[in-house]
Amino acid sequence: MLALLFFTLLVLTSTEVEAKFKSLHCAAFDQDFGEFLLCKLKAISRLRNSISVQYKLKQPVSKIFIRLEFFKRANGWRPFLYNFTANLCDFLARNNNVIMGIGYAYLRPYLVKNYSCPFKVIENELLECKDFELDINNLRNRFPIETGEYALQLTFIAKNKAALTINGSIEYNNYREY
Repeated sequence: MLALLFFTLLVLTSTEVEAKFKSLHCAAFDQDFGEFLLCKLKAISRLRNSISVQYKLKQPVSKIFIRLEFFKRANGWRPFLYNFTANLCDFLARNNNVIMGIGYAYLRPYLVKNYSCPFKVIENELLECKDFELDINNLRNRFPIETGEYALQLTFIAKNKAALTINGSIEYNNYREY
């Protein structure tokens, strides 16, 4: 009986959930607005990786919108859960969007500094997210998702046109589901 209990605890506490980034693509559409200096997916181990992004702003920005789109791969990429546009400056000032608030709280430890609007052009200062690792257990506490491949596209819109996009995908496996 003790052996059965020990075996059950071992199976339940073993690594059954695996998630890691599959891809990362950054594109700056307006080179006068700014440019990506770094857009990198870095392997930490076979099961873990991280993302680092650096963007150098060339113009001050007082009003910027962010379009957030989630996708799930199922016979091609299909829209999944959320697809909305919000004023990033309003959010940074008032924290007035629940979904963006959850994402920002999750991302905040990896941001080099706290950002606020207006974004000013300061020499040698970058908008930077450094060594962002996916914590799937923290993510699943708020968004229960099934096994599969998911993607996120962030489009930053300034002066009524897309200035830059960041696209990334993750692959998620929950071995308890099988």
